[in-house]
Order: sequence, then structure tokens, then C-alpha cells
Amino acid sequence: MDIFSGVVFIILFILIMVIVFSMGLISTYIGKKEIAFIIMIGFVLGGVGGYFFIEPIYEESPYIGATLYGLFTTENEHINLILPTSSNVTQISSEILNQDGVESISTNGFDLKTNSYTNSQQKTIETHLNSMNEIKSFKLNNDIISVNLAEDSQSTATLGSLVSWLSKNGVSSEFAFIHLQVNVKSSSVKDIKTYLEDKHYTVNSVEGPVQSLITHTSDSLLSQWVIIIITGLIGVCVSIAGIYADSVIGFFRKGRR
Repeated sequence: MDIFSGVVFIILFILIMVIVFSMGLISTYIGKKEIAFIIMIGFVLGGVGGYFFIEPIYEESPYIGATLYGLFTTENEHINLILPTSSNVTQISSEILNQDGVESISTNGFDLKTNSYTNSQQKTIETHLNSMNEIKSFKLNNDIISVNLAEDSQSTATLGSLVSWLSKNGVSSEFAFIHLQVNVKSSSVKDIKTYLEDKHYTVNSVEGPVQSLITHTSDSLLSQWVIIIITGLIGVCVSIAGIYADSVIGFFRKGRR
């Protein structure tokens, strides 16, 4: 949702509240027996208005806040891609690096699918991976070897070396994916992510202070029904304000006299 749509939604909700207030004002002409009905209508209109106009804005609030935060922070976000080894990583990296907002690109790991191996072979593989200085961390899970590389390590070279070593030790490799990390200015994450998706690259995750803010704020959001009830109660309050507006205004006028 863009800013213009958000402003329009807020204005529409305010207009609904104006209608509710006006209904309260005419309660003096239709009798006190209808006050409960007007209050009920205020709750319904407030809830409906909240569902259509306030709840969508509320759902977007983590992204709105993160966008504003991104405009003032100098920290960068990291977009993590997964590319098949058949990809021309050098060319892809060069094209991405030419996009506005991209600071740098690094290949920081890979996933390697192998055939099944025994428990003793797994221990041998783990020992070998621990001995490789260029490997920062790794995980073995269901014949998938996931590797995170130390800074400035070369994914393709390390992957090739590992595949060769596995083959010599009786473990064949089936396919692999390269991890590509794109270092992006916070204000450019959305544009770069859209560009990557349009290119049909697999975006695995987005990491950084802005993304962390979005995640934390999203986890703290109230449920949809709570927002509807709150806006319904706002409608009740507005209707009551309309019902007693004449009395309050008359009281102040008498006080001035």
C-alpha cells in the first residue's frame, strides 16, 4: 500500500465517523428509545470501517515504519539468493552490481546434494569439513551438505574441491546451489528484490536491521478481530459524543452567560 492509498483510507474512515456523529446528533429528534439503536449502528459502522480502511493500514504499518527507518539508517540489508551451479555466477553478479543501491556481492556458501552415506562416512565428512579453513560453518541433513564460507572464500572453488574429495571417498554428488549475498542500501531493498524476482532468481531471505524491525513489529501486531472491535468501540464513542453534543454545547453556553 502506498502513502496516497493510506491517506484515502483514513479519510474514508473519518467520513464514516462523521456519519456516525451525525446520527447521534439527530437522536434528539427521533426519541430516546432509539439511542441504543444508534449506538449499535455506530459500533457496526466503526467495525466495518475498521475492517476495510484501518486494518489494511495497520497490517502495512511494519513496512511503513521500516521504510521510514531505512531512509535514515546507514546500515545495509543483505538479500540472499540461491543459484544453480549451471548459472554464470560472474555475469549475474556483474548485472546485479550495476543496479542502483547495490553496494557489493559475495558468494558466501552452497548447498550440495549427495547420495546416501553411512554413519561412518558422515563422521569422515564432518572431520574433513572441520579441517577446511575456508569453511565457517556447515550442517549435514538428509544427504544435504549446507556450507557457510568464511569471508573472501570462493564458493565454486571450495565446492569443486569438496565434490572431488567426496568422490574419492565413495560419495557421489548429485546437484548443488550457490549462495549469493547481495549487500544493498536499506532504502533500495524493495526495488532490488523486485528486480531479482523479475529475473526469476530465487530469493532465499532478506537480513538486516530493517528486516529485523519488520519481523519484530509484525510479531507484535494485534489480530484482525481486535482491530475491528477497537474501531467498533470508537464508533460507539463517536455516536455517544453526537448524542450528547447538544447538551454539552448548551451547558457551556449557559456557563458563559
